[in-house]
Amino acid sequence: MASPTPAPRPDQISSSTPLLQSDSASSCASSIRSLSPSRRRHHNGRTSRAAAASARNLSFASALLSSLCAGSITIFSMYGHIFQERLHYTQFEVNGLSSAASIATYMPVPLLGYMCDRVGPGPLSFVSALFFAAGYGLAAGVYKREAEGAALGSGGDGEDTSGLAYWAMIAAFVFIGVGTCSMYMSAVATCAKNFGRGKHRGLALAVPIAAFGLSGMWQSQLGSRVFYERFADGTKGDLDVFHFFIFLGVLLLVVGCLGTFGLKIVDEEDLIDEAVEELERSGYLDGSAFLQGSRTADRPGYGAVEQSPLDMESAGILDPSKADDSDSEEDDNARIKKTWVLNAETRRFLTDHTMWCFALGFFLMIGPGEAFINNLGTVIKTLYPPHLKFVGEPTSAATHVSIVGITSTLVRLLTGSLTDLLAPSPQARHVQITSSGTLERKRFSLSRVSFLLFFAVALSVGLAALASGWIQNHGERFWVASGLVGAGYGAVFSLTPIIITVIWGVENFATNWGIVAMFPALGATFWGLVYSAVYQSGVEKAASNKQGGEEDQFCYGSDPELESCNRALHRARQLTNWASTFPFSFAILHSTTQLMMFTNNSSIVSKRSVEKLYYPNEPHFFRFFVKKFQRRAPLINRGYHFRLHVIDVLVRNFLREERTGEAKGKKKVVVNLGCGSDVLPWQCLTRYPDACSPKGEGEEGGAKFVDVDFPDLIERKKRTVLETPELLGPLTGVEVPEFAPVPAPAATAAATGTDTTTTESKTTAATTSTTSTQAPPKPKKTPKPKDKSKAARAPAPTTAPTGIVLTSDQYVQIGCDLRDLSTLQAALTKAVGGDLSSCTFLFVAEVSITYMETPGADAVIEWASSLGDSEFVLLEQLLPSGPTHPFASTMLSHFHKLNTPIKSVDVYPTVASQVERFRSRGWGNGGDVRVWTLWEAWADAEDTFVNAAERRRLEEVEPFDEWEEFALFASHYCVVRARTVAREGQTKEERGIPNGRELGVPVEKVKVGWDDVPGQRGQRRFAAGAVLPSSSSSEKKEGGGEEVKLLNVMGLGTKSRLQNCDVYGKREGGAAEADGTEEGKTAVPFTFREGGPSTRMCHSLTDLGNAQLLVGGRASPSTPLKDCWLLEKSNGNEGEWAWKRTHDLPIPLYRHSVARLGNTDMALLAGGRGVADIFPDWLLYEPKLGWIRCEIAGDVKPTSVYGATLTCLRQEQDTFSGVFAGGLSDDGLIADQLLAWNLDVSDSSKPVVRFVPLQVKSSAGGPEEALSRQLLTRFGASCLPQSQTDFLVLGGVIKDHLLDLEDEILLCSLNGAGELTITQRLVPEAANAETPSHPGPLLLVGTSPVVTPNDRHLVIMGGGATCFSMGTFWNKGISTLELPLPAVMGNGSSHVAALGWTHEKTVDIIPGEPRSLPLRSQAPDGAEGNVNGSVSVRTQPIPRVKLENAEDFARIVREGRPVVLEGLNLGDCVSKWREGEYVAEKVGTDRKIVIHESTTPAMDFTTKNFRYVTTEFGDFMKRVGKGDRLYLRALSTDKPTEKPAVLSDDFPLLATDFVLPPELALVDERLFSSVLRVSGPVNMWLHYDVMANVYCQIGGSKRMILFPPSDVEHLSFAPGASSSSIDVFSTLFGESSDSRYLAQVTHPHEAVVTPGDVLFLPPLWLHTATPTSDSSIAVNVFFRDLKGGCYAAGKDVYGNRDLAAYEKGRMDVTRIANSFQKLPAEAREFYLLRLADELRRKAKGAQ
Repeated sequence: MASPTPAPRPDQISSSTPLLQSDSASSCASSIRSLSPSRRRHHNGRTSRAAAASARNLSFASALLSSLCAGSITIFSMYGHIFQERLHYTQFEVNGLSSAASIATYMPVPLLGYMCDRVGPGPLSFVSALFFAAGYGLAAGVYKREAEGAALGSGGDGEDTSGLAYWAMIAAFVFIGVGTCSMYMSAVATCAKNFGRGKHRGLALAVPIAAFGLSGMWQSQLGSRVFYERFADGTKGDLDVFHFFIFLGVLLLVVGCLGTFGLKIVDEEDLIDEAVEELERSGYLDGSAFLQGSRTADRPGYGAVEQSPLDMESAGILDPSKADDSDSEEDDNARIKKTWVLNAETRRFLTDHTMWCFALGFFLMIGPGEAFINNLGTVIKTLYPPHLKFVGEPTSAATHVSIVGITSTLVRLLTGSLTDLLAPSPQARHVQITSSGTLERKRFSLSRVSFLLFFAVALSVGLAALASGWIQNHGERFWVASGLVGAGYGAVFSLTPIIITVIWGVENFATNWGIVAMFPALGATFWGLVYSAVYQSGVEKAASNKQGGEEDQFCYGSDPELESCNRALHRARQLTNWASTFPFSFAILHSTTQLMMFTNNSSIVSKRSVEKLYYPNEPHFFRFFVKKFQRRAPLINRGYHFRLHVIDVLVRNFLREERTGEAKGKKKVVVNLGCGSDVLPWQCLTRYPDACSPKGEGEEGGAKFVDVDFPDLIERKKRTVLETPELLGPLTGVEVPEFAPVPAPAATAAATGTDTTTTESKTTAATTSTTSTQAPPKPKKTPKPKDKSKAARAPAPTTAPTGIVLTSDQYVQIGCDLRDLSTLQAALTKAVGGDLSSCTFLFVAEVSITYMETPGADAVIEWASSLGDSEFVLLEQLLPSGPTHPFASTMLSHFHKLNTPIKSVDVYPTVASQVERFRSRGWGNGGDVRVWTLWEAWADAEDTFVNAAERRRLEEVEPFDEWEEFALFASHYCVVRARTVAREGQTKEERGIPNGRELGVPVEKVKVGWDDVPGQRGQRRFAAGAVLPSSSSSEKKEGGGEEVKLLNVMGLGTKSRLQNCDVYGKREGGAAEADGTEEGKTAVPFTFREGGPSTRMCHSLTDLGNAQLLVGGRASPSTPLKDCWLLEKSNGNEGEWAWKRTHDLPIPLYRHSVARLGNTDMALLAGGRGVADIFPDWLLYEPKLGWIRCEIAGDVKPTSVYGATLTCLRQEQDTFSGVFAGGLSDDGLIADQLLAWNLDVSDSSKPVVRFVPLQVKSSAGGPEEALSRQLLTRFGASCLPQSQTDFLVLGGVIKDHLLDLEDEILLCSLNGAGELTITQRLVPEAANAETPSHPGPLLLVGTSPVVTPNDRHLVIMGGGATCFSMGTFWNKGISTLELPLPAVMGNGSSHVAALGWTHEKTVDIIPGEPRSLPLRSQAPDGAEGNVNGSVSVRTQPIPRVKLENAEDFARIVREGRPVVLEGLNLGDCVSKWREGEYVAEKVGTDRKIVIHESTTPAMDFTTKNFRYVTTEFGDFMKRVGKGDRLYLRALSTDKPTEKPAVLSDDFPLLATDFVLPPELALVDERLFSSVLRVSGPVNMWLHYDVMANVYCQIGGSKRMILFPPSDVEHLSFAPGASSSSIDVFSTLFGESSDSRYLAQVTHPHEAVVTPGDVLFLPPLWLHTATPTSDSSIAVNVFFRDLKGGCYAAGKDVYGNRDLAAYEKGRMDVTRIANSFQKLPAEAREFYLLRLADELRRKAKGAQ
């Protein structure tokens, strides 16, 4: 972001309204989002749709399996009583085991959840496997030993078990509890993060949670039916605990290990990025500047794998193609970002009071239920007296464990499904909307809290049944209790995590859920101990009454006292459940309130940004409510500024209005409804002091401001006011109720960090003009400030009416829910002195009451109209084109995902409905209602809010070019001003809305085909599209037409401007599914030669027939560009195109309009935006003469605009004509100009252009003609000629209103009489609508439309918009429309249904001009021949030497010159590896590898003229043997993107044949990597390695060409790149000008290496290779030859990461270049070239 221009002079600022004031210095707060890895953005880091779905489904299956097995601890009741019988445990000891397991299950959950969020669910699953195996193994051993010991003992002595054995059993169940927690958390967190953003989040979470409940059921049934003891008589005994424990240990060990690999979070980066955006919007990221480190610019590197092909995803290999500092640094940054964001989320969660209420309810509800389930077996034993023990019980523990499991499972699934359908929750959280997203509108909703409370009651009813005695002695009725408890328990455990995802998001779900889930352990432990105490008391009572046997440790409920005790226990549990409903309800309801207040926290950060940038010369008040200034994006600043300004203008008019009659002298009261942290009162008191004060002493009148909002928020605002002298100073007579404690004010203004003298002087004046405040009488006195001149006055506490928390002469605060109108009116009556009739009111509701339920909001509006002479100013959202409009859907989804849905917009979506809303609620009888959209208010003809001069001055604040997005935002917000008493002459003239339907323009439903593009490919806006013919003879259509490729060049991507272009080709088979692998299917690969334009947007790309002309564009809005380029077919390889620099523009321009003149190679340019002004001239482009200014002749002169539509329709010899319309003028409005132009180029050096106004032909004429003109005069639209009379107008924005979706594409016709007619409105009608993923409406902003030449289809690429602060909408895929033109309709068939486009690849454009320097007058040494003919290149042979010892090699390394080492013993590999079958056998024929597959002899890493293919090693060796152009550069087997390749690790069997001889001991000592290389007849591209290496030729032979490091400047290495596109073997030894140039300036060295040769490659020597045999195999060993500090820190997979000094130098170069940005272009270029020359001199001198 460039620095803003200097502040305007005082005389340039409007005196009436502080519309804007520029800031002379600004800081751009960078977001933590910049830490996102760029390779993930620019290639295929985002998993493709198909791969992502598969990965999610696989993870879901793995999570389901884990959940089905994890709940083994829930069947404790199956063997708890056996511990009492066999091991003679007391009830306390049995409960001790269950409590230990429960505590171990719940207490570590926060820690394990923390671990799961940060390292993933897979490692946590492995931890669970270890704990389960250890726990059940130990429990089985202890049980067997103790049971056998008890059987051999006295049996009836009742002695306690061994203390050591019991504690071992405790440890075992602790292990089991931790294992349960770990496996459950890993499974649930996987589902929550993978599916928690979708509309089926409830079901996705309920299924694994239900499966966890089912685990107890199937395991209990398996245990009772399989693992049971068999008596001698064959009867079935009790559970065989030992073997059951062994089975569980083995099962869970296996499941945990499977989960290690199966549980994955898909696209977790999305969750983190979107969490960052939400935290940033909320201002929570203030102070995160420690993460704003600089990052080295991305550069192409040298490696084996590219990200974009889908087969790389299936191979599990990421992109190591950028083998530079950015890989490791971005990985580190990504980890830092993830950790920091998750920690921030954790802190926010822990400091949220709602969470603690929620956790308390969970504690009270789950504790009794879990204690009941854990003691189910013993509870059943208490139902019958002892004499029935051996007769046979009508029910069993296993049965009721199953009942609990079944009911819990069913209810979990039911609640998950029903809440998805009925609960009014957001569709997603942290989601970036694409065109495929839709927003569901529900007619009926039922909140999740309703479900929660219902099942809480159900659980308590189950416990009440036990407490009533109804089940006692009736075991057949016990299913009622177990069923209801199971249902309540399951529902609560299902709904709680779902609610957590809704309120607090999913990115930190495991930690948040872990914290809350810890509380049930405390409840279960407490109730377990209480039950144990009661039960043990019963045992002792029964023993004294001789009710039980000597061996029994059970109590029975037959004794009245015991029965009464049990009932009391169950009743206490029941009451606890009822009590839990209160904190649950409070938490949920309070969270809704907090979410509504969150919108305030988000908006004030933006308002603070506006305040500082737009109003630098007046006191700043928002700064007291915002921790730290955070500069917002220009779009958000402009939008919030205009919101604030519109409100300010209407309030100002109310305050300044001179009232007559009964209203004269009345006090004016401004009531801010839902005020939040707005500072409207202080702004008005500062800006309009005269209007806010009485006209004279003792007179009535003046103004009072009343802030109304939720009590909690008002309380915080009150504290801020009382503690801030700048806020308290302007107020007199301040009083605070006694119940509101008064904090001591800050001592001095300096302590608050004030930076203005204006506020301080006002505070001082106010202090000296009033009497001192009195201290409260009791119990303490308010301390008086030491320095009264700089301190605020402490208010005097007094008794205040309900609702008022602070009152003063000028200002009152009321804490009140706006739904409670009686309280509000009572408080307002007191605030104004008791008589409402003595006041005239202005109610302000700036996006506040829209969050209320619509009846409540309407009630507020109607109530306000009942207070007599009143006004109402409402600002809120609209849906002018319905909820399906892309901006509207993004906006609605944004508020839904924040859990703050805007309610009124559904009922009042349009301006007309808002007018009727107020008129029907008391504002229409004698009053007036006026409604403007903000976009209409921006251009209001009456200058109600802003005039032309003020709009111009806004451009001085900060560079701004987001006009389309500003128009979309402003069209979806309206401002209403309603009055109960109308004013004379102030009624708004109703004007029509430009709408093709109302104008009678027919609609043509055109078929549209849509082709998906995987991941984020194709997502770019404000790019430029082109249609390129393919030169391959194989790419001809049956009808003779030539196949084409589509280009979408540069533009703005998802994070930054792009230095590449998307290439689309026809899909084979038409309707084939896009899979991202089409690059390999094209006959000729598409590539660029080295050189081309730099990154840009808002440029033009015009087809001139034999070339594409790229003109201008911009980087930032303050950095327009003037360079122009021709994209032409290269004379070299087929499928290769080259950028050629052509004539520059006379001045830098962007958003200009360019049209080709007929069928010539000339073009016409109109308008455009320069550095500061709009370009007023028209230019003719002539290839030889360059850009020529056109003389504008005639009386009609076009308005200077940019972003206009321009098209050429007719050509008559040297005369051309067309249409010019719309555009944005310097006053910030879309110009109402519609002109026909005529250009005469008979003298191409003096072209003349004339203009004639056009009339739009309308059936009705009059106003309809003006509305038709408005549909055609657009900004940012595309204009495509179709014939000599017809043209298309597509997209863009119009003045005042939002374009209707049906009016975005117009087909127009211009007849010879100069009449323009809108003939049709083209509305897309999906041709493949049956596709489930078919997108919704397109957002025709920033698109790149082209028309294919053969079948005349309109193809729309890219496009989208930033929807204010509510997210970004991207057009998904590529859309093709069938145009209803005679040329197409006469064809008799439609190609749309069969048409298919595929995204073939993304091709980088290397900025800069290709090397083409003047030749020397004579050839230098080493080159023969004259400069105009061919040059005979002399290459210097690389010396061949034999080493005697290791020191000889060390000397060679120190000398740093290449040599070929002969006679070294490399092992048996030289003789054995000659056979490909042997190598394949040693490696493994089915071993999966990634290879380069090339269609040309020379591979080029920069242009990627090859593709990556995953294949088996055996097949690869066979294809190499057949002569296929393949190349293998082996990668690390374990971690290909993190670890260097090492032959002994990656190919251990093959590595035994290869040895490094002792002469190369230095290599072995400093080994970095050893790489296997196998190639067919294909050249390796020119590159360099930063590390020294030895190239050991094993089989075949290669010709190597090396250049010294000093030749790098001549060999076309892009900045930061380690690879070049020059094909040395064809260029250096050819006859072209490039060949002659290279022969003169480079110093090539040459060697041919054969089996057994070792080539030493010094670091930084540029080298390339070509095979001289059919195939080649080698081992390349890299080693460090410099000191460790020279190498850059971090990851380096390939040994070619540049040295640390170079990386730092590149950052310094960027910083130096940026320091020249404020200079004029010529001066900037001049001084940068001088610095470059200085660096060159130093580089040469350093040699």
